[in-house]
Amino acid sequence: MIRLIKNELFKIFHKLSTYIILAIALVFVVITNIIYFYYDDNNDVYYDEIDINEINSFINNYDPSTGSIDDYVYNLALLDSYNLSYDYDVNSWQYNAFMTYYLDLNIEYYRELHTENDEEKIAELNAQMLEILQAIYNDDWKYFANIDAKAKEEEVKYYENMLNTDNLSNDDIIQYNKLLYVSREELELINYRLEEDVVYGDDYLNRAISDIEQELYSMAEYLYEDEIDPEEYESLVKDFHENKYILEEKIDTKSSNNLRGVIMNFFNEYAFLILLFVIMIAGGIVSDEFNKGTIKTLLIVPHERTSILWAKYIAVVLCIPLIIGFLLLAQIMIGGIFLGFGSLSIPAVIYNVTTHSMEVLNVFSYFLVNMLANLPEILLLATLAFACSVILNNTAFAITLTFGGMIASQIINSLAYAYDIKILNYFVTTNWDFTVYLFGGQSIFGVTIGHSLLVCLTYLIIMLIVAFVVFIRKDIKNV
Repeated sequence: MIRLIKNELFKIFHKLSTYIILAIALVFVVITNIIYFYYDDNNDVYYDEIDINEINSFINNYDPSTGSIDDYVYNLALLDSYNLSYDYDVNSWQYNAFMTYYLDLNIEYYRELHTENDEEKIAELNAQMLEILQAIYNDDWKYFANIDAKAKEEEVKYYENMLNTDNLSNDDIIQYNKLLYVSREELELINYRLEEDVVYGDDYLNRAISDIEQELYSMAEYLYEDEIDPEEYESLVKDFHENKYILEEKIDTKSSNNLRGVIMNFFNEYAFLILLFVIMIAGGIVSDEFNKGTIKTLLIVPHERTSILWAKYIAVVLCIPLIIGFLLLAQIMIGGIFLGFGSLSIPAVIYNVTTHSMEVLNVFSYFLVNMLANLPEILLLATLAFACSVILNNTAFAITLTFGGMIASQIINSLAYAYDIKILNYFVTTNWDFTVYLFGGQSIFGVTIGHSLLVCLTYLIIMLIVAFVVFIRKDIKNV
């Protein structure tokens, strides 16, 4: 048997088509790393570009008798803020300060100037705006963080007092609890910024803070509402706690444009190449023998047909780790050249929603776990191509049918989820993705890992039985 398997592997790796696919894979790895090298995943823009000509046009054409005074004072204030912030990048905290704190006070200033014209109030607003300008020009970002902290402390006290009010309805209690939760978490983030000296910016700590802030209202909904979408909840909770981990440990575990990020995302990047290689080999390993007539020579040697077919199937299976290993090695070497090797020391951090704990793995341990979870789908598609190759005696049909089945699986899975078609829970495509079970995850189809294992094993055995029965009964006289 070992000799037969070696012979099959020898034939596979002496085909020109095998090396063409490997060459294409290598080129694809290079292109992927070039894209990551030039891709910037930190290019956030906080504010829309301001059309200064439109603002000037509105101000110059404003008619007090017909126009809105609120729109007028807003545009006057916006023009001031724009001119003052002109020398700062739109992603800088200074630009943010001009477009929020200074703009709000300036709107009040112009409204007071064009309506009540209270000199004392105008002088007070002028003093406050001057204070903001001094803080910006002195690079005093903590001035603004302290303003936010004070405002949040007042919010927290207000919601706490409201919850102590008598005769609140259940809906009011839920609403105030949600608002209190958000305010407390926001206050905690501001205090973290002050204590850890995290200057406003677009680095990984600021992105983690921003992500948490955006998730707070959704987290509050899930904490204080009865109706919870399991899939959305799982994704939200994982992301929320992983961002918390970044702040606690000060490790950038979310960056994707480095070698570590590509390896962690390996099967999303290279799954098609893996399947292309394996399916093309599996789809032609038997049919090519019949088409060329070499099957006769193979069958006259003193080996049973089952042994010959097993050798071919095992060779196909062995090609799976071989192509994965080839692509991984290529990614490490080429990725290291383009992206550097330093990121490999950063661990993979995943929140387990079942155990409510953070799981920390090195990059290659995470890769191994992810590979094992992806293997069932790859193996089942390879077996399908292998069975089609045996049954149809046509390499092109075997490969086309397998890729057609892979594409159709997306449609089947979408229908199963959208319309909750329970019978499809026994179909292989709704069960072959085991990555959903990693780190406490659950299938969107409501099936268990045991169910998925049983379904996948059943389909695998059926395909192999059919392939072996057909191969044993094949007549080779007219080949």
